[in-house]
Amino acid sequence: MTDPNTPVTAEIDVPVPPETAFRLYVTRPGRTHPEEGLSGGTGEIVYEPFAGGRWYERGPDGREHEWGRVLEWDPPRRLLLAWMVGAATGPWAFDPDPGHASRAEITFAPVDGGTRVHVAHSGFGAHAAGAASVRRGVTGGWTRDLRDLARAASALVHQ
Repeated sequence: MTDPNTPVTAEIDVPVPPETAFRLYVTRPGRTHPEEGLSGGTGEIVYEPFAGGRWYERGPDGREHEWGRVLEWDPPRRLLLAWMVGAATGPWAFDPDPGHASRAEITFAPVDGGTRVHVAHSGFGAHAAGAASVRRGVTGGWTRDLRDLARAASALVHQ
């Protein structure tokens, strides 16, 4: 069994410069995300573009479901997020206590032919009894998110 404090990482190279990769990451329309999203997986993911901003999902009905906070907004290099959805307040519910948040760092580094996008999600112990559940839940989610980013970047290049 994996220690719930072991970070979850994912990485992909995309065929666009870091500025474009960052912009696509935070604004791409039609972005897919896990069905267990708070609006049932059909909402839009929104980042308020500043440290302290909200990170949330807007459902098709217009309701907002908070996921966490933007801790650092440093385009086109880095995005640091507080993941404030966990099991402490119920299954996949928002927990407003920043002490119960894990962290997801997304970096954008130039490489030949594009950008390497790397995600490191750590600090699952902050979710207390829900740590293992949160870690399990995000493990495949980051990989799917980066694959979706790669599809969007490739489509942009081939326009």
